[in-house]
Amino acid sequence: MTNSQPSRTRRFFDGLFIRLSRNTKFDGLWIGVFSEDRDNELPRRVSEALQLIKTYDPYRYRRVLREIDRILVCLLPDNAAAFVPELRRCLVDPRYIRSCSPEFLASAIVHEATHGALIRRNIGYSEELRHRVEKVCMRQELAFARKIPHGQELRQTIERSLERAPEFWADEVVSKRTRKGEVEMARYAGIPNWLVTALLNFRDLTARGRR
Repeated sequence: MTNSQPSRTRRFFDGLFIRLSRNTKFDGLWIGVFSEDRDNELPRRVSEALQLIKTYDPYRYRRVLREIDRILVCLLPDNAAAFVPELRRCLVDPRYIRSCSPEFLASAIVHEATHGALIRRNIGYSEELRHRVEKVCMRQELAFARKIPHGQELRQTIERSLERAPEFWADEVVSKRTRKGEVEMARYAGIPNWLVTALLNFRDLTARGRR
């Protein structure tokens, strides 16, 4: 999934996250972790996923290196991973990294790199196009999954995702998933429920006031 064009505020905080992140590199690709976890498990898992792509699918690995400047591990509200076009940034949620196998993480990176390739070819991400764009990205995941050993579970998961109706990607449905994910993300970060609700309600009121 793609994130919208960064605002000045978002660019400021993005730069701050980059400076405060612990980072390493894999084949020159920057991997940063914005997390309180002090171990090296998260960057190690990302590196393992990249190595998997490099070993079994050189074509898509070249796409990853071409389309992505940085991989930043940070909390996301409603996705395992996301692509930020203006920053050429792949974001990956640490909860997903810890819970999935290297094959699934590698597939997510392939998916986001495909977003980058489509955007570079001026293919947008409007509500009308979104389900078609996502299917293109998932088919690239499926092509990758067919190349790796022990990829049966991954292939089955992608095939089920390909069966989603276009309405799954509608603005209103995505917005509801995002709000739910924001609450879960805030709870994971230890923010009290009352404060989460108050902040989200304030944001909604502010957004309506600007219309």
